[in-house]
Amino acid sequence: AVERLGLHLLLNDPELLTGMGLIDNSLLDFHSGSLTDSSPRYMKQLRKLDREGLALIQRYDPEKLSGEKKLTYDLMCWYYEQNLRGHRFEYHWMANPVFMGPYPINHVFGVQIDLINFLCTEHKIRGRFSLRRYLQRLQLVRWKLSGLQESQQARLNEGILPPRFVLEKSLLQIDDFLARPVDENPLYTSLQLRMAETGRFSERAQKRWGERAQAIIETEVLPAYRDLRIYISDLLALAGDDDGVWRFSDGREYYACLLRNHTTTDLTAEEVYQIGVSEVSRLEGEIRNALETMGLPSDDPGAELQALMTAQEHHYPPSETRREQILADYQSILDEVNRRLPEWFNQEPVKEVLVKRLPEFKEPDSPVAYAQGPAMDGSRPGIMWINLRDPDNVYRWGMRTLAYHEGLPGHIYQMAQAQKIKGLPTFRRAFTFNAYTEGWALYAERLAWEMGLEDPASNLGRLQALLWRAVRLVVDTGIHTRQWTREEAITYMADKTGLPERDVTTEVERYIVMPGQACAYYLGYLKILALRKKAESMLGSAFDLKAFHNVILNHGSLPLSLLETVMNAYMDRVAGLRDIGFVSE
Repeated sequence: AVERLGLHLLLNDPELLTGMGLIDNSLLDFHSGSLTDSSPRYMKQLRKLDREGLALIQRYDPEKLSGEKKLTYDLMCWYYEQNLRGHRFEYHWMANPVFMGPYPINHVFGVQIDLINFLCTEHKIRGRFSLRRYLQRLQLVRWKLSGLQESQQARLNEGILPPRFVLEKSLLQIDDFLARPVDENPLYTSLQLRMAETGRFSERAQKRWGERAQAIIETEVLPAYRDLRIYISDLLALAGDDDGVWRFSDGREYYACLLRNHTTTDLTAEEVYQIGVSEVSRLEGEIRNALETMGLPSDDPGAELQALMTAQEHHYPPSETRREQILADYQSILDEVNRRLPEWFNQEPVKEVLVKRLPEFKEPDSPVAYAQGPAMDGSRPGIMWINLRDPDNVYRWGMRTLAYHEGLPGHIYQMAQAQKIKGLPTFRRAFTFNAYTEGWALYAERLAWEMGLEDPASNLGRLQALLWRAVRLVVDTGIHTRQWTREEAITYMADKTGLPERDVTTEVERYIVMPGQACAYYLGYLKILALRKKAESMLGSAFDLKAFHNVILNHGSLPLSLLETVMNAYMDRVAGLRDIGFVSE
């Protein structure tokens, strides 16, 4: 039943299926010529599946379940119940498990930009079959964008519209996409590159397939984006400058639901805000100590961090090859830590992690980096995507922490280990919970410091990154419950972290279109640290750090309450109190 429920969810999302890399180009491939519906019909279908899924799961008697089966039961109940809470907000709840924001049109992870990225980077070209499916997907772009307009129109009818700047930046993205000649369009150029990489197509065949793609781009894709541009331009006349969801009639309840979804806790917005204020103050003290250790001024941590970030000796000198050098240096950092992982983990090191430059069309409004987990069928390794829109903003003492967070032992390592877990339903291997995954990535930064992989300057980079995540608790809740403006949030974050204003602006705008998501990082980190401290205290000399990491990683992504359940069971078993059957080590 569990596998069937997971399959039902995946069957409705062909793009997610492709991203997972499970059955593309196989005899079971029914989906790789389709796109995921972006219309209100899709949300109605998901609501129906969530209701049916919860009803089916609740037929089981939890008293008769134990170990992993009980954990799966609790996990799926949590998932379906939370989704159904979200469906109450019919006109501003998104099904995307990462996004779940109120605006389907946005410049960060909006459908109009993510669709291009998906087609260029996720759809694998291996032969004629996958090529035909790619062309089929191109032909569906108009249908996909039409559904996007339907979704936004349904929200508009309820008075829900993105802030003006979100629409303006979305228009700039579309204008950039439309301005390129067809032979420079990323949907065409990426196809040519992927065909060449297979080694299976002659120059004549590449030309023929490329011409077919160009024709579809010219007659289907570009007209669809022109229509979308007209629609967004019309919306601009109606848009305002208030940024937070507090302006919605049910904004307070909606934000509380998003907070619970992303943090997997019952903390209120006020509690999250106060935790943030307290942790920002504490971390500023740690940064002062780190600056003093390095013989640097410590009166104003934010100003000193900003000075260090602009000091030329910490940057790559201008050259034609500096972007390539930055990517190579990130790769070296990951290769180094991969060799050291057996000292801290029982799991095998990851075979390969690649560092790649983010596609240029995504750079202007994307974060400095993000991780893409390996395909579940092994066809693609994990990738750390680096935003190199401005290499002047890359400072060496921040690179290690970013590599540990996104790559190893952070996101890519955690995702790779989750895929290897035997006996878990596909649902548990595929789905993620923000507080767990982002909490682990922050913990990975700290672990690398404990492993001795950071010099004093890089440790300062770690503390700055940690401060940045603590500041998010204040800024996110400030925007969405305290009516902070975009400008107030940018000023606060820049003053506290010393980060460049452009990077801070990108971050704050992300918090505006993804309410609550940024709070998951630090709260997840605090929970993992608290669980480790509890295990060390309870088990004493019996505490084994490798075993602790196994418990965290060997059950897949979990809500924090269930992670605590698993950890408590592990501690009880090691302490000889009881054994309820979890496979922890």
